[in-house]
Amino acid sequence: ILEKVTASFLNVSFFSLFMELLIMSLERAMGYVPSERTYAICIRSHIITVPGALQPSPLYTVAEYTFDDDWPGFYGKIAYNSLTFTSDIASRVIEDFKEKGLDHHTLLVHCHLGKNRSPAVGIALNEIFHLGHDTEELKKTYREANWFIYDLLIETARKKCTGRDSNF
Repeated sequence: ILEKVTASFLNVSFFSLFMELLIMSLERAMGYVPSERTYAICIRSHIITVPGALQPSPLYTVAEYTFDDDWPGFYGKIAYNSLTFTSDIASRVIEDFKEKGLDHHTLLVHCHLGKNRSPAVGIALNEIFHLGHDTEELKKTYREANWFIYDLLIETARKKCTGRDSNF
């Protein structure tokens, strides 16, 4: 079913079909071969370098971000030199997806283990852009998601809605 979706807080109107959402570990993502246009969000760590890359494919549009699994107010930084997710990174993730990802069939989000950072980003983008998945079911499936990252993405999108963020 084709339906018109208006994300007024992101100042974008678009036609949306159900967008496939894949949340994976790096290992699983390395083995995935897209059959449709896929917007891939690769989340790297600032403190741990793990070799690996997605399969080469003309069907990929790839966005890479570097931040760690820090959770201020809960368990803090995972290492003294870790890179905490910020509102600037959240703005880039949202804006990049708005500009380059909305016309894709699939959203693939991966981090090292696929348990904390990638579910947080995938669930938030699903909620922000109405990708067609039940957010509450995703939250139940990915209970270990980093809710700090999720909350900051949602908060950043809401600031745009209220006009308090001029970065969009």
